[in-house]
Amino acid sequence: MAEEKRTESFKPATLDDALIRDYLVKILSEGEDFVQEFYQDLLEKSLFFQEKLSKDKLPSLTEEDLEKILERIFASRRKRKKIIEETGADKLKEAISDLLYGDEKGGFLGIGKKKQIRSWEEKVNEFAGLIRGVDRKAAKDIAAEILHFTFPDRYILWTSWVWDPETETGAIVFLKEEPPTGGRGRRMYGETYNQFKKVYEQIAEKLSEFGIKVKGYLFVDIFLAMIYATYVDYMTLSTMHSAKGFFPPASVMARRLLGVHAPVEYT
Repeated sequence: MAEEKRTESFKPATLDDALIRDYLVKILSEGEDFVQEFYQDLLEKSLFFQEKLSKDKLPSLTEEDLEKILERIFASRRKRKKIIEETGADKLKEAISDLLYGDEKGGFLGIGKKKQIRSWEEKVNEFAGLIRGVDRKAAKDIAAEILHFTFPDRYILWTSWVWDPETETGAIVFLKEEPPTGGRGRRMYGETYNQFKKVYEQIAEKLSEFGIKVKGYLFVDIFLAMIYATYVDYMTLSTMHSAKGFFPPASVMARRLLGVHAPVEYT
């Protein structure tokens, strides 16, 4: 009940229209083909997750199937074999099943007590506690992607590169002029899923006002990934001038963040 009151009283920061418009213009300047292909690839990833991780098919997934799923998640791509080996295929499938379909908690065998719906945090934290082969933050990012891409209209994408309230970093901070510090970011963008969702939905609404008429949150994913990748690109080149030409451009980095890889062409 206390958490519900905190969420209800939370007022997310109003994002800067000018910054959203400027970033959107930059993304669209990559070309219509780039944007359309990026969106279609992300949609295909979501459909892949929905099919493979359906309640009926999930129990029969092979280790190869699990590898293909983890390969499409930024936080697990490089360690997919280690995750499966150390967690165990059956335990991993059980953890994914509970994450996606174990909505209820409470009650002994469902008798005598009113059941409660598990929060996003409870689902993600329980999943992270079962996964081996990566650190806890990466495990939570994996859970966030599985939830989002399996149910793209129900869950937003909340990974550490989107917004990390512990370090007050992530793509979201570039949509306000003043940087968050000393806990201020948690007051601006939230520190729980339900709080941050209000900020994420605000982006979707503003993008719609600027003419992006697509269903769900997938374009918001692209928008935030391009912002974060542009920042990484800028910081890399500003601190390592000799690195120019050896690192992929922001458009490629953004695709990697969202698990839809593209061939890298170095210049």
